Amino acid sequence: MSKQFEAVTIPKWGIEMTHGRIVAWRYSEGEQIAAGAELVDIETDKIVNSFEARVAGSLVKILVPEGEELPVGTLIGVLAMTDFQPAELEAFIAKQKLAEAAVPEPATMAQNVESPASLANTAPIKISPALRRKLEKAGLSAADVTGTGHDGRILKEDIDRAVASAASDPGASGKALSPTQSRVAQTLVGAQNTVPLFHLQRRLDVGQAIAALKRENPNLKSVITLLLIKGLRAALARHPELNVEFQGDTVRPVPTFNVALAVSRSDGAVSAPVVGDEPDEAVPQLAQRVAEIVDRARQGKLTASDQLPAAITISNLGMYDVTAFTAMVTPPQVMVLSVGMVQTQPIWNEDLQAFVPKECLDVTLGCDHRWVNGAQGAQFLKALADFVQS
Repeated sequence: MSKQFEAVTIPKWGIEMTHGRIVAWRYSEGEQIAAGAELVDIETDKIVNSFEARVAGSLVKILVPEGEELPVGTLIGVLAMTDFQPAELEAFIAKQKLAEAAVPEPATMAQNVESPASLANTAPIKISPALRRKLEKAGLSAADVTGTGHDGRILKEDIDRAVASAASDPGASGKALSPTQSRVAQTLVGAQNTVPLFHLQRRLDVGQAIAALKRENPNLKSVITLLLIKGLRAALARHPELNVEFQGDTVRPVPTFNVALAVSRSDGAVSAPVVGDEPDEAVPQLAQRVAEIVDRARQGKLTASDQLPAAITISNLGMYDVTAFTAMVTPPQVMVLSVGMVQTQPIWNEDLQAFVPKECLDVTLGCDHRWVNGAQGAQFLKALADFVQS
């Protein structure tokens, strides 16, 4: 007997994914779908990606409208491959929902910790992506607006009223966390309470390396980021035992020397897209690829290729004149490199027996002590320094 229906559910893209938000349905009910067609756009805390239809059929039911956020595995639509009776479709949906009810809500690291995410109202809010962007530009969230549409859906008029009200009385209401901010907050609260974190600091002499990169590539931007990406790749190659990520209570090797970048988004959230390792890539090509990845991150349009596994993230606040800080390690990664601004510092020169001015960069390596010990962290920093200062 041939299969009659195909369930469309929130997929699981990556180990850490627990929920997904419907951004846009590409088809309407009743339309024919080809196998492999991009059926629906789904947002996680890292990316917006298109879910492809696994089989050809007719989209006979959309169960979840755009804007709603639900756990992985939740039924959101149904494809039909053969003719059917309405009662057969209803029975299929009921069976799927019964199976969903038997599966516990996805656990998180902070499930026993009261966090901003658990305090916020997490009930799904019905709003289109275009109107959500309009709210974000106005500095508001969907939680600030009372929807007057069907089933509480937020309409354009509702947003206009909320914006006008906020403008007339800026202190009238607080601002709720966005779904992405809530997920990130929950992850960070969990990390704060479960990761035994320690930090190591080192001053790097980067003057010659910066000059060499600019001499070879006069129009190069984000020189420090590019230098550190290449330096961290070299350090990971020298210490492959640290090129790992956690999977539950175990660690697994990361197959290539990938490096993540912390990127601030316009909605206040922070993404950490991954720059995959391309060993033979020239500096200009790396610079172009990094610029494209950062641009996608800021727009909230990361792809699956931007969330490769990585052992370490670069968090750079030097452009804000921050001299030094300590970032948090975010599981499943085991390290984070906090980067300050380049400063001219007096460095003792043994040959001259005098202090000479040098362009220096203060970096702080944060390590998850469950896997990285102090000596390993120090050796890793030395490997980074050897590359940058050679």
